[in-house]
Amino acid sequence: MLADPLPIDASYITAADQPAISRETGKSVYQLTVGSVRYRTTISHQSAKGRRRSIVRLDATAVKADPYVPATNVEDTLTTYLVIDRSERLSTDAEVVAHVKELLGVLAACTFANAVTTRIAQLVAGES
Repeated sequence: MLADPLPIDASYITAADQPAISRETGKSVYQLTVGSVRYRTTISHQSAKGRRRSIVRLDATAVKADPYVPATNVEDTLTTYLVIDRSERLSTDAEVVAHVKELLGVLAACTFANAVTTRIAQLVAGES
């Protein structure tokens, strides 16, 4: 199991460590509220038919003014995932780590600390 609380680098929004709110075999859920936004990180692993799927999911939830009905509030959500789907027999852990690093390299046009424009921003803007 990962550490409790889950340590988060100080350069990110959820810089404070996220405490675990749920733990079970193959799945942990961490949660932290920053300002009016609740961040929930779910890390899970499933194995079936010779494959292993690992998912890291970050959910952000906030209550905001409804832009269409200003007198009411609505829940606004955003979810991002990283899914690793691999053969349990052929892929080594080192190969999977290298592949994830390569994916992150594709998304980042520069280091995160000096990011002005990244491929992530281009992706979010709908470029392909």
